Amino acid sequence: MGTYILRRLLLVPVTLFILSFGTAMVIRLTPGDVVDYRLQNSYTPERADALREQLGLNKGPFEAYFSWMSNAFQGDFGSSFVSSKPVVDEVKRRFPVTIELVVLTVLVQAFVAIPLGAIAAVRQNGLSDHSIRIMSVLVLAVPSFVVAVFALKFPPIWWGWLPPLGYVPFQEDPLRNMQVYSIPVIVGALGLMATLIRLTRTEMLEVLRQDYVRTARSKGLQQVTVVRRHALRNALIPVITVLGLSFGGALGGVVIIEQIFSLPGLGLYALNAVQQQDYLVVQTFVVFSGFMFVMVNLVVDLVYAWLNPRIRYS
Repeated sequence: MGTYILRRLLLVPVTLFILSFGTAMVIRLTPGDVVDYRLQNSYTPERADALREQLGLNKGPFEAYFSWMSNAFQGDFGSSFVSSKPVVDEVKRRFPVTIELVVLTVLVQAFVAIPLGAIAAVRQNGLSDHSIRIMSVLVLAVPSFVVAVFALKFPPIWWGWLPPLGYVPFQEDPLRNMQVYSIPVIVGALGLMATLIRLTRTEMLEVLRQDYVRTARSKGLQQVTVVRRHALRNALIPVITVLGLSFGGALGGVVIIEQIFSLPGLGLYALNAVQQQDYLVVQTFVVFSGFMFVMVNLVVDLVYAWLNPRIRYS
């Protein structure tokens, strides 16, 4: 196991290099110029050339990328072309907003979808099963951005309740913080929740037909004990895989969620950077997101081994 973890960790720099290099090359090919954005009405060829030299945009794409990478290894990811603020400082400031949104989204997916999927399997073809399956199909059929629009428009009309606007850190006001995140988290969680419900139900049905589950029942164990100790633990292995992937999906989805709900996180920062051709910000966001995703998948592999001791990595 130790060798496996070490090998995975050694692959992290390679993965991040490929991600950042590909991003740097692609964004250089996209139309638009940060110099035009900065100068706008005061644009002149002389000012444009001077600003390009100041920002290092007069370098070729390969030279610019490897210069950025050598500085990044020392913890310097450069400064934003638009705001002139160090990118690392902006990432540190916005990271708590994004990580709270992502973690809450994944937790809601897990704590809602897994119990519902298990209930649907245990009560197969019953009212609960049919209701849960219909609900999951409806959730799958409606795009998340449509749900987001309804979530913004209808609570004030139906219930006279308007979610608080403006991000408030948890340590300052926990209640207001949870109110701010309530709708964004629900909207973000719905996308994969239906898939998790259906997957959990399918895996639970398969496990409940196994001989060891029938043996546990024949010993007189209660249904709750059989499901919790014997069935659910084994059914969760493929579900954990999807949950790990959902972390990456949630990390990518924050770009849309943060824009719709005006949350000042990394997703909104990266989206604005793409629109403004602020490619140092985009590269840093991709590296940071890639690192988080790789680490989460490593944790998922370790959880595999904990759920099923027969799983070993060589």
